Amino acid sequence: MHGIRIGRIFGIDIAIHVSWFAILALFAFSLATGFFPAVYVWHPAAYWIVALIATLLLFVSVLAHELGHSLVALRQGIPVKSITLFILGGVASIEKDPASPGREAILAGVGPLVSLAIGVVTFALAQVLPGPEYLVAVLFYLGVANVSLALFNMLPGFPMDGGRVLRALLWWRSRDFLTATRRAAGVSRIVGYGFIALGGYQLLTASGLSGIWLAFVGWMLLQASRASLQQAQLEHELEGVTARRLATAPRVWVPPFITLNAARDYFADQPAPCLPVEAEREGEAYDGALCVSDLERTPRPEWDSARARDAMTRAGDIPSVSPETPAIEAVRLMAEQGVSRVAVIDAGSLLGFLDREGTFRFLQRRRALGAPGV
Repeated sequence: MHGIRIGRIFGIDIAIHVSWFAILALFAFSLATGFFPAVYVWHPAAYWIVALIATLLLFVSVLAHELGHSLVALRQGIPVKSITLFILGGVASIEKDPASPGREAILAGVGPLVSLAIGVVTFALAQVLPGPEYLVAVLFYLGVANVSLALFNMLPGFPMDGGRVLRALLWWRSRDFLTATRRAAGVSRIVGYGFIALGGYQLLTASGLSGIWLAFVGWMLLQASRASLQQAQLEHELEGVTARRLATAPRVWVPPFITLNAARDYFADQPAPCLPVEAEREGEAYDGALCVSDLERTPRPEWDSARARDAMTRAGDIPSVSPETPAIEAVRLMAEQGVSRVAVIDAGSLLGFLDREGTFRFLQRRRALGAPGV
């Protein structure tokens, strides 16, 4: 998930997704017009100021929750690329799953424990501090919100924290990570549809806005559960497979200065959707990749004048990996950078391109042949 980078803590990039601004406004509106006026009598402007402060501090709490996960992951030797705040809270970009059920349970459980600790401390402070009333109100809200956050996250909705703890237990019992993931995802579907049903009921009765929100959370949980299961299946099937094995070696190279009309003929007998463009300078592996989609994007009248080097994707914009890079890492790299292929480079020479389509074809063949591990 990409966002606006706002800082770095413990070597981890902190970012805000654009959707976070929507939830910030929604929470502040809810507090300023509902929660605080129901309990306190203040000047109208004070409701909005305190609501905004309380909402920002709530997301600081969410950040602390995700930092809890991230620091445990780092202690377990798992890289963490970033933490992003978004419409449903926060997510830590942890690069791989823990190596054992016990480690997964600890990694998943620490986030809710952080939220619970913040909630207990802030709620206790709200009870003992004599004032000022604005501070007590914010502390009380943070206490209630963080305890609620901890309890919500422990629901068995995979890939939420509770769902990951459930997977850890199923993994420990079955000794099979993929089977445990499938079962946890099955439970998560029940939870997701439950949220949607409850949201629909509320929508038809009194609470329309909260009903829409619950249904949205349920839908998002279903999507996240499906995506997490697909990712686990992909990692399982690509275990032990390197980038060299998935790279498609180019049969022909496209000269950089030929027109797109001439370049079209290079694709006539080639199944590959992209071909490498020859390097203009010595010492470079290739200049870029010319794809069928590049030709399609260029207006036909320009094919007689536009050259391959004008329409290609430049080599500097294509991520590269070594031949021995695990294939799953190459797939993750494509997802992170929003590209459909990576270049496989060996000692300065291009071995070929590894792309999504080729990876899916490889997996389909393995499944059809009943290859081990599928």
